[in-house]
Amino acid sequence: MIQGFDLERYLRHSRKVDTSDIDFSEAARSPLSAEEIRCLTYMMDIESHTIVYLRGILSTCAIEDPETTAFLSCWAYEEFFHGRTIRQFLDAYGVQVSPHRIAEVQKSTSFKEWLKNLGASLLCQVSRHFHGVYLTYGAISELSTLEGYHVLAGRTANPVLAEILRRLAKDERRHFSFYYNKARQQLQERNTQRLTSFVLKRFWMPVGGGVKPDPEVDWILRFILGEPSGAQIAARIDATISKLPGMQWFDRLARSREESLRRLGPPKTGAVSRPPAASTSSSGRSAWPAGAPQASGLEGSNASCEGQG
Repeated sequence: MIQGFDLERYLRHSRKVDTSDIDFSEAARSPLSAEEIRCLTYMMDIESHTIVYLRGILSTCAIEDPETTAFLSCWAYEEFFHGRTIRQFLDAYGVQVSPHRIAEVQKSTSFKEWLKNLGASLLCQVSRHFHGVYLTYGAISELSTLEGYHVLAGRTANPVLAEILRRLAKDERRHFSFYYNKARQQLQERNTQRLTSFVLKRFWMPVGGGVKPDPEVDWILRFILGEPSGAQIAARIDATISKLPGMQWFDRLARSREESLRRLGPPKTGAVSRPPAASTSSSGRSAWPAGAPQASGLEGSNASCEGQG
């Protein structure tokens, strides 16, 4: 039983994100910036890479926990359709995406990602505490993704995209809630706290790190968190994770943001990208959208589970 998360209710109501009422032919009626397209491509690639992440997870001791395996079965399905939905939107907008995109992204995965997966599998052979590491890592990734979707939804002038991102964020909120509350259970043991701190301090990477080249990871951090409000969002993520047992030191989002800005400089305003003229589809600002779930209130949240996609 996971305190703060109703796993049975999540399993009963898990399904792919519902876009049946969204008219994708309207996607190209409002322009996107070139940076928005680049950001969506990044998000699509990482969401679609979930099946590869799952393969790595299944080679670790996380597979021995029945609650985790039950969750992962639905998590991978929902995440797959996140990537598919973003791809559907890009296609409707007129952006060409290779039919072999998932395989191409997998081939470009760096040695660091391979080494991370190997290390995780080996750690499981010598320590029963690795499960807490994985869950904490997952909580950081899901919360970062959730925040990123809300930032882009609040920034874009494309109402179809904004609605899609808000729906994806509802799924990510539930995913975060599982990882966070399950991690809180695992981190009750001091040795689990020590191992988790050791791994995160030395090997943690922002979402997409290891799958995407380092300069691209820097770019997405600057795009999502580069504005002054991004410092507040990074601090909010760090503060939420730091509430986990033994994680009081956590400050990795703020540090990663600062390092990316130092390497790339301040964010630049992206040019608007009009839909391609040959497309057959008929189709800012950075603010926390009104009514969006605040990170600080998500730790025990499972309220959005019922009936959500």
